[in-house]
Amino acid sequence: MKHTSSEAVPSSSSPPPSSSLSSASSSSSSVILSSTEQLPRTAAAATTSASSSSIPVEDLAVGSTRDGSGGAQETVTVDRRGEYSAICRWTVHNFPRVKARALWSKYFEVGGYDCRLLIYPKGDSQALPGYISIYLQIMDPRGTSSSKWDCFASYRLSIVNLADDSKTINPKKKSHGWCDFTPSSTVFDSKLGFLFNSDSILVTADILILNESINFVRDNNDNNVQSPSSSSIISSSVVAAPVSDVLTGKFTWKVHNFSLFKDMIKTQKIMSPVFPAGECNLRISVYQSTVNGHDYLSMCLESKDTEKTVVSDRSCWCLFRMSVLNQKPGSNHMHRDSYGRFAADNKSGDNTSLGWNDYMKMADFVGLDSGFLLDDTAVFSTSFHVIKEFSSFSKNGGSIGGRIGNGARKSDGHLGKFTWRIENFTRLKDLLKKRKITGLCIKSRRFQIGNRDCRLIVYPRGMECP
Repeated sequence: MKHTSSEAVPSSSSPPPSSSLSSASSSSSSVILSSTEQLPRTAAAATTSASSSSIPVEDLAVGSTRDGSGGAQETVTVDRRGEYSAICRWTVHNFPRVKARALWSKYFEVGGYDCRLLIYPKGDSQALPGYISIYLQIMDPRGTSSSKWDCFASYRLSIVNLADDSKTINPKKKSHGWCDFTPSSTVFDSKLGFLFNSDSILVTADILILNESINFVRDNNDNNVQSPSSSSIISSSVVAAPVSDVLTGKFTWKVHNFSLFKDMIKTQKIMSPVFPAGECNLRISVYQSTVNGHDYLSMCLESKDTEKTVVSDRSCWCLFRMSVLNQKPGSNHMHRDSYGRFAADNKSGDNTSLGWNDYMKMADFVGLDSGFLLDDTAVFSTSFHVIKEFSSFSKNGGSIGGRIGNGARKSDGHLGKFTWRIENFTRLKDLLKKRKITGLCIKSRRFQIGNRDCRLIVYPRGMECP
């Protein structure tokens, strides 16, 4: 089975699955969690609402000890449903009389990671007055504070109402935690059923951990230099080389417990770790969509800026192929080809995500004899070619652009000169011919003349090339 297409659909034009930073009706959340901060693998266009935020940096030190119950009596029980799935029940006794600002549960293990829950009885530094805050934290299994690791987790946090389960609090706002989980008056009111045995509350966490592995191979400047970087489930970040050095490569992502997330992907994305491509960091996202009454496996390539403190105009033009690999010997893989300019955000009018809502029918993907889902393992990959480019912009003879990465800056003048140099242009034409892609265009970075946004567009094989 093979399908080739020269067009991909920007993810913003499709019914997007719920991301962990956007409001939705579900109470579950899917995120990357790290030891010092919690980084969601969400669409780059998603925005953080005031009510769905990560643990404030200034609050992380509150629970710095291995078990920080804050003097409260607690009971932690864990019901395991395999290695990567568990429900934790955390009972906090004497809850109305707790004076500590924050309470951390004892650690419990899921999927090889140490997990714990955090509750602020009177809210954290970002909470609205009178609200309880609750978070889940997953610790670096290596015992370090390095941010060079991540894991994908889907989970549901609840405060249980033992008197009436229909009143159990499952917030609709989604994140890796909730600063405004619920009004404290609701929980502290003994008549409403959240307190039992006069002074105890029960917090539950239903957690799924993605069992994944990756491989990254780079091949730059036709030198056939390959630098494989395989990760285990413990460490899945890829930093194969300085970002601008990786122009051609292949990223392979294996999901070893796909069925555990078969319901979650109906409303949210499963997202791979990031990998470098040109000036950008990209990742694969997989979810399920309904198109014309049929369920499809949807797949897209997204940009993800890993340097949060840097305001950057990075972008890259990328020719890419996305594949679902068939694991049965002698069977054909599924391929689709596309191209576009990626950027860290879409303020410049470029894409943060490109892909297909109807990549392939779910029935074909999950079929017992199809070979795409074998032993509960699915294999996704993308190969890419980034053009090496240089652009500069001058106004009245004075250059205000520069090296690749600066792009073209704004100008109020009505005269200017934009220069765009594309290296290895012949190789790009050969790749397009090999993949039988016609009508492809390369768009330059934007530049502004007379308060008008402009860009150059080049068709390497011509607009009507057969």
